[in-house]
Amino acid sequence: MPQSANYKRKLLILAKLLLERSDDEHIISRQEMQEELERWGLSAERKSIYDDMGQLAELGLDVQAKRGRNGGWYIGQR
Repeated sequence: MPQSANYKRKLLILAKLLLERSDDEHIISRQEMQEELERWGLSAERKSIYDDMGQLAELGLDVQAKRGRNGGWYIGQR
């Protein structure tokens, strides 16, 4: 599969994960995101997850970040 197709697929999987499983009380960690991508046969480096969250926010999702211990991301307003 071409690289750009994998990238699009990766963004869709991450958006689906956030929309279905996250809110301000259920934060998805970077590790959980990487594990979900692995289940779909994709891999992601730590830095790419941060970039992907930025891309999803630019596309209009209200991606919120919680920093520090037990940090991660969630969807704010839907």
